[in-house]
Amino acid sequence: MIRNLFRTFFKTLILFTIFFSCTPMKKITYLNGTTDNEWNVNPIPPAHYLEIGDILVVKVLSFDEATTNFFNVDNNVNSANSSITSANIYLNGFAINQEGLIEIPYIGDVFVLNQTIDEAKKSIEKKVDAYLKDATVIVKLGNFNITVLGEIYKPNTYPIYKNNISIFEALALSGGITDYGNLQKVKLIRTHNNKKTTYNIDLTNQNIISSDFYYLRNNDLIYIEPLKYRGFRKSQSQLLLSALTTVAVIVNVYLKFTE
Repeated sequence: MIRNLFRTFFKTLILFTIFFSCTPMKKITYLNGTTDNEWNVNPIPPAHYLEIGDILVVKVLSFDEATTNFFNVDNNVNSANSSITSANIYLNGFAINQEGLIEIPYIGDVFVLNQTIDEAKKSIEKKVDAYLKDATVIVKLGNFNITVLGEIYKPNTYPIYKNNISIFEALALSGGITDYGNLQKVKLIRTHNNKKTTYNIDLTNQNIISSDFYYLRNNDLIYIEPLKYRGFRKSQSQLLLSALTTVAVIVNVYLKFTE
C-alpha cells in the first residue's frame, strides 16, 4: 500500500515537472503561419518628422576647403573621425528648440519642425545658398535611438547610425529574447507629436512583417513581457528529474528492506 502511494506520488510529481518545464512552441517561435505566403513588406520605411528636442547633424560641402571648414563643426558624424559618440553628436549637433528652429553658426535660424530629413535639408540649403553657391548640404538625424527592455539578454538604449531598423534587427542587436520572454506579449511604446502611445505586438504572428511596427521609429521602446509561468530551463529540468529519480531509487530500496 505504501509502495503504491509512493509510486503514484512520484509519477504525479514527474508529470507535473515535465508539464511546467515545457513552453508551447507557438510562444517561442517567430512568425508562425499555417501556409507559405509571399509577404508584402513595406519597401519604404516610414519617414521621421522632426520634433522638438531632435538633434540634426549638418555638414556643408563646397569646392573651397577653407569655406567648408568654416561652416562645419568638428566630430561631425560624416567625418572620418573614428571616435564618434552620442556625446559628440549631442555637443556638436543642432537641437530643435521650442520654436522649431535650429541655430547654425554664420547661417542663422532655420525652421525644421515637423519636416522630414529631406525637407529639412532643403530648408537649410536655401539658407546656405545666400553664402555659398552650388554647395552640398548633408543632414542626418543624430539622436535615432531605440530602447529594448524586459526579457532580453542585453537590455539597453541603442543609438542607430542608419536611416532605419526593423524590430527583428533591434532584437538581434540586444542579444535576442530570453527563454522566459513571451513573444506573444510585446509592448511597443512610440512617441508622436510628443505624446506616447502603447501598442501590443505579437511577434509570433507573420502579419507583423507588413504592419506599421516592422520598422522602428526614433525613441521607440520595446518591452518583452515574461511568460505567465516561467518554465524551468532545460538544464534545470534535467537536474530536477535526476534528483527525483535518485530519491525514487532510494525509497524503493528502503521499502524492500522494510518488507
